[in-house]
Amino acid sequence: MTYAESVTKMWQTYHEALGVLVPAAIVADSFSDNPQEATELSVLVDKGVKRATASALWSFEKTSTEIPAVGGIFIVTDGKGEAVCIVKTTKVSIIPFNEISEDNAFTEGEGDKSLKYWRRVHIEFYKRQFAPLGLTFEETMPIVFEEFEKVFP
Repeated sequence: MTYAESVTKMWQTYHEALGVLVPAAIVADSFSDNPQEATELSVLVDKGVKRATASALWSFEKTSTEIPAVGGIFIVTDGKGEAVCIVKTTKVSIIPFNEISEDNAFTEGEGDKSLKYWRRVHIEFYKRQFAPLGLTFEETMPIVFEEFEKVFP
């Protein structure tokens, strides 16, 4: 099954299970720009360990991408682009990077779930993400902290 087939099938199956019309627009993405890491994170989401993600607000603004909204649903994909599960956004907060808490880091569920680990891997990620956008990492930059729950399967 190809990426498009896997994602389309999960999207249709989910909406049919709810008994609602299947929206034409499919929202699907992974949680990393690294395929191996994307797969690892998709497993954590599927198991209910990873229940949040943190994105730089500046990236949304620079790429004219909409900020997630409460109630939004999307398909989590692995490093190969295959559908893993569907999540629903339950809370969205804008938090300065240096004010992300131990609780936030734990909810994101990565590594040892500590704030120290969270800061290290996110600084590396934001620097990689920012390079082609002409942005520079800053300790006080705004982070879109999106909490979600797995809703399917």
